[in-house]
Amino acid sequence: MSLVSELAERGHAVATGRVPAAVLAAARAHLTDTVAAVVAGYTTLRAPAARLADARGLAPPARTAFTGGVYAGAWEVAGIHRGAVLCPGCVVLPAMLAALELRPSASGEEVLRAYLAGYEVALAAALSVGGDRLIELGWWPTALVAPLGGAAAASILLGKPVPAIASAIALAAQQAGGSVAGTTADADGRYLLSGLAAERAVTAVLTAGSGWRGPLDVLDDPRSPLRRRRNPPEPFLLPETSLKAHAGAKHMQAALDALSAMDDEVRGIRCALPGPLVRAVDRPPPFRSPLHALASAQYMLAVAALRGRCTPWEFDAASLTDPRITGLARRVEVVADEELSRAYPVSWGARLEIATHSGTVRLERHHARGDPGHELSTGELLRKAVTLAGPALGDEAARGLASALLDTTPAAVLTEQVLPLLRPQLARQEA
Repeated sequence: MSLVSELAERGHAVATGRVPAAVLAAARAHLTDTVAAVVAGYTTLRAPAARLADARGLAPPARTAFTGGVYAGAWEVAGIHRGAVLCPGCVVLPAMLAALELRPSASGEEVLRAYLAGYEVALAAALSVGGDRLIELGWWPTALVAPLGGAAAASILLGKPVPAIASAIALAAQQAGGSVAGTTADADGRYLLSGLAAERAVTAVLTAGSGWRGPLDVLDDPRSPLRRRRNPPEPFLLPETSLKAHAGAKHMQAALDALSAMDDEVRGIRCALPGPLVRAVDRPPPFRSPLHALASAQYMLAVAALRGRCTPWEFDAASLTDPRITGLARRVEVVADEELSRAYPVSWGARLEIATHSGTVRLERHHARGDPGHELSTGELLRKAVTLAGPALGDEAARGLASALLDTTPAAVLTEQVLPLLRPQLARQEA
């Protein structure tokens, strides 16, 4: 059986078969977290995203997927599977919301199952083709592989049979693309990658629904850059996906956790990381864009040390040039550590040596809050949702939205409170 067919069967089985209660609870947590990420992105990017969608002549459901994807990936706050190097929710949720626009009568159970199925397909595909290999080659695995999960989730929510799910997955794979090569210091095109990926997922579903067929062997052809290299693991993979307690690259989450224990004035930091992570985040000032700072160990540690937090709202233009932040960032050294490197990629740990007024403090973390086995509590999820969605919705409404999603995942919450944020009328009014 082709890998595409295996993925389609897997998604259908997740959507229709028995799923442990703990896995469904984890799916609710990830859905809630990604919805909050979408609202955070809407808060800051709705005007430019709306202008681009207008210029491209996008209409729902493609527009819903595109804008939702841009918003979801904007602030590096969504979940990531470390082994697959994949952020499935940034593509699966927007694609599913686009399908929900076409089928607003879907039940909460159907929505949750489709979301979980999308994760399982995306993660199984990424682990099979080697997401870690793709990113070393300059490709963003989320842009290339997550659309397969988005296509599966949207197809399942629309009630498509397995052959149609398979064709949509194949078409999404055939149209894959999205590079992370190059600098983000003065460029902001990376904001678009998850949006274009979600749009491709929905386009693949609509294309398959119109009778077009994708090549079912696209992931098995020796010429394919997304060819199968190993068989995918058994379900369930969503619970292996980390959530983030802080905005910014996953590489720095353990270090930021460690730094949160500090209550003394920080004068300098030496941050040791696994060797493979250092190159990606060793980015000293000046900080020319939020995207640049979101991948900078120096910026994230400096802002967290000075403000006690690292949220999307610490990456505004004034903060990027704040002399206190840039001054401390120049005193942040990032180095590779052999022991941490040996534990990678199972552990994305960090060791900090922090110079303070009282002397040197040494802190160490081998896992971050939100990693498997160190899951965010309900209270932490709610606080994060309020931080992300509060500026747009108000704190009380943001907490209510997150509470409802964590409790029962009612589809009405998504259709009434989230989908309107992705529609052109509201975007134009608030642009």
